Formats: sequence, structure tokens, C-alpha cells
Amino acid sequence: MTTQEEGSPEKWPRDCGRFQLLSRLGRGGNAEVFRARMLQGMLAGEEVALKRVRPERARDPEAREQLLHEAELARCLNHPHIVGFREYGDQADGPYLALELVEGTDLGRVLAQCRRRRIELPIDISVMMVRHVLEALAHAHSATNSKGRPLAVVHCDVSPHNVLLSRGGEVKLADFGVARSRAGATVDWRRMGKLHYRSPELLAGEVSVAVDLWAAAVLLYELLSLESPFEGNTEEEVEASIRGVRVTPVRMLAPEVSDPLALVLDRALAPHPAQRFSSAEQFARALAALSDDRVATPLAVAAVVRGLMGAEPVSG
Repeated sequence: MTTQEEGSPEKWPRDCGRFQLLSRLGRGGNAEVFRARMLQGMLAGEEVALKRVRPERARDPEAREQLLHEAELARCLNHPHIVGFREYGDQADGPYLALELVEGTDLGRVLAQCRRRRIELPIDISVMMVRHVLEALAHAHSATNSKGRPLAVVHCDVSPHNVLLSRGGEVKLADFGVARSRAGATVDWRRMGKLHYRSPELLAGEVSVAVDLWAAAVLLYELLSLESPFEGNTEEEVEASIRGVRVTPVRMLAPEVSDPLALVLDRALAPHPAQRFSSAEQFARALAALSDDRVATPLAVAAVVRGLMGAEPVSG
């Protein structure tokens, strides 16, 4: 979770059992997230992103089960490009999940600023950021539980707002709240992910690693072109565009994109999964050959973000 505050200046208790609540970071349908300081235990004094079920839903079994599910997955994921797990527990006002606090912003805000100012991100940096997301996904897809059994975690909600950028330019994948630990499961896709990042398979109700690879490809397309590959004035029109895989070639919007990079993106957004990359590792390797690590560094990411955000604060 990033430290940019999104909430209103409403009142809420500052003291919350093991935590001191410092500011609100966000609020969703089931849960709310605070910047908090741990007051007890081995991590006393550390600031974390504290996610808890909203008070009015504290007794809702579904909301509690979703937070527990996210905590169980977070506990098993330990990777430099995934927001880190701190602890999970129960307090008088309900369950909580403490996660690493990422001081910075998210890629959604960066993209919005790029669009407002009509500034394109450097291609090497865009490629590097998506490669790091894919490396995080590769770890999740191959994760095991405490007994060494495969979890096959599928994130199901890869999108710009769930890619966090620290002040030092680190890339962190966040929010495994709707993730599934059983690839191949049939789901209600309308509750999974953001509309423009849903794959044709997800629209058919099927979850597999292809869901995440597709969303990462859409993210790369957006970073390169500042446009979504799937447009429409209504949800139905966007869904029809995704199902038909009607994509404007990225070089028509961003001519500076190289032919090899355009070909990688074409493959990643091919109509049928068998035509695409088979794994996050394979997709990441294809991108690794197309960015210059001497140019695309965390410090370069940090500098670009600072320049883009201008007077807009990157920390709440």
C-alpha cells in the first residue's frame, strides 16, 4: 500500500489495539486501509499499511473470510517486487492484516499525470516496470504453502493502481484481495479485476495464469501508448472489444516503439492463449532483452516519477 491518502478528513479512532492509526490510505467495499504504527511485538515502532474489515461489516462472514484469504496468500509470498507481509490477527473490532508500507505512489496516478500532461514515459523504464511485475507474478504462480504444496496463486487484479512505486523507484505488486489459489477454477468474472484488464478467458469465467499475463500486457500497452487497447463507451462495448481482441497496433500510437517490442506485445495480446507466452517467466525474459538496465534503474524510475508528479505530493 502506498502512503498517498485518498480518504476524507472524517474522524476515526487513533488508537486501535496493537496499532496507532496515523492516516487513512483508502477504503473499499469490504475493507479500509490505514497508515499505522505498530505499538507491540517485535516490530513495535514500524509503520505499516493496516488493512481491516470496515466496522459496519466486521461481523460479515464473507468480508472476514476474504481478508483471511488475502492474509494466507500474503504470508506465502516473499519477493522483492511484492508488498511484504507483516502479520495477521484479530482485535476487538475485527480481523486485520498488516502489510509493508510503501512510501511513494502508484502507477495509476503516474499514468493519469502522463495523460494530463501528454508526456510519454521512457520506453526502457516502462518495459522494466512491467518486467518486474511479471517477475512478481512468476513467484506467485509458483508459490507453495508452509507444507510445500503448490498454491498456484493467480492475482486476478493486475492493474496500474495495484503497482506501487516507492520513493526509491522500487516496483511492488499489491492487493491480492481477489487472488485465487486454484488455477482453473470457475468464477463470477464480474467480481474479478478491472474491466479493461480482463482477459477473454476471464470473461468466460475461467481463471488461469493467462489472466495475469494478459493484464500485464494491457499494462505495457498503456505505458507505451497512454491509451487502453480496448475502448468503448459502455461496459458492453469494452467487453465486446476484449472478446474480439480488436487491438490497434501499438506503433500506430507510439511510433518510437521498436519492432521487436511491438512483436512481443502482439504475441502477449494474441487472440488465443496458445499463441501467447506460456508463463510469466517467458514473458519477462522476452522483455529483458528489450530494455537497457544501464538506463532503466530504480533511481531512474524515482527521478521520472518526481518529475512527472511535480507539486503533487508522493507521500501522505
